[in-house]
Amino acid sequence: MANFDAGPVPRDALSYFRDKDLRVGFDFQDVWGQEHAHSFTVAKAMKLDILDDIRAGLDEALAEGKTFRDFARNVKPKLQEKGWWGIKEQVDPNTGQRRQVQLGSPRRLKTIYDSNLRSARSAGQWQRIQRTKESLPYLLYELGPSENHREEHVAWAGTLLPVDHPWWRTRMTPNGYGCKCRVRQVSRMEAERLEREGVQDPQAELETDPETGLPTGRRQRRTMPVRREPPPTRMVSYTNKRTGEITQVDQGLHPAWAGNPGQDRVRVLRDRMTGKVDTLDQRLAQVTTRDVMDSPILTDWVRRPDGELPAGVIDRRAQGALDADTQVVRLAPGRLPDPDSLAVEDYRRLPDVINRGILIAQDDDRLMVFRSREGDTGNPWWLATVRRGGENRQLYLTDYRVATDEELEQARSRGQVIRASEQL
Repeated sequence: MANFDAGPVPRDALSYFRDKDLRVGFDFQDVWGQEHAHSFTVAKAMKLDILDDIRAGLDEALAEGKTFRDFARNVKPKLQEKGWWGIKEQVDPNTGQRRQVQLGSPRRLKTIYDSNLRSARSAGQWQRIQRTKESLPYLLYELGPSENHREEHVAWAGTLLPVDHPWWRTRMTPNGYGCKCRVRQVSRMEAERLEREGVQDPQAELETDPETGLPTGRRQRRTMPVRREPPPTRMVSYTNKRTGEITQVDQGLHPAWAGNPGQDRVRVLRDRMTGKVDTLDQRLAQVTTRDVMDSPILTDWVRRPDGELPAGVIDRRAQGALDADTQVVRLAPGRLPDPDSLAVEDYRRLPDVINRGILIAQDDDRLMVFRSREGDTGNPWWLATVRRGGENRQLYLTDYRVATDEELEQARSRGQVIRASEQL
């Protein structure tokens, strides 16, 4: 069982916290949803030095396992010295209006401490879950030690699903401010036992000591069946009043917590890695792309597409023909018309196809890349289609399939041949 309260956080959890960039925001809705995976923010902390003081205090507390009292004792004087304490007048940058707002306070510091501690531990726990899912392939949703629980969270208690079930994409704890629910990883053997014997009913009555009549703090032993299917979802709409964005979330989730910190972190790291390949020279960029596509990173992405991966590096002449700001062709969710028709090994060929294939630019901002394949005389080519994105001017793989000799000749006759033959 994960302990979210005591001791230094694991290395994975600390890395999740330290990878975040500082982001000022007037309202908690200014930084929203999955943005929290890469942005550290505190509402009303409009100066970077204030935000940095809070983050530095949290970093020390997480790394050294300090309590909230230690954290507050360290941070409060610094914030008071800089005037970020109590109720003050601030200008809302969205409206230009002056408002009386609450800056630092013991209650706010407690929320900041708890939220960052629990999300960091959750992200770290998810990384460990992924490393050990072969031997511990299931997750069990359990209620935490809170006296009062959200009705929906009580209904989720006892849910037992595979680690990679999509339900955990948004239900990996915590699932709201103050939520102390937890997720426990279990083996196949324990999952079978739980299915036979059930789990403790979280709504069982509290025990009382027969001699004193006082509550013991434990619940009476009463079991209920585990849930092997995801609980029914009741979607509600939530409007971000700062941006107007409408979010659909399950009724039991707060929109700010409707995610999985560990998965969100992996997505952010992939996106950053893809961006860094853009800054490398072509030879090193090609090597880096091949390394990524040969690694388990690709296997995980194919199983659960999330974020972007570098799929290949195009010739500079092709980059110019597409008027793109990047040399990297990105693999992104929702871009391919039929991604399920491809095996992982097909994806692994992409760097070779894109880096070494015949290049033919078309008038509709497409680049068609042909690379010979063996074993199918009817479809002797791999065909990768690359398009430039919208305002970001990045390159995305939009089609990838086998093709005929006729398709290659048609592409030659209709387009601009940038590279006429394959590179060795």
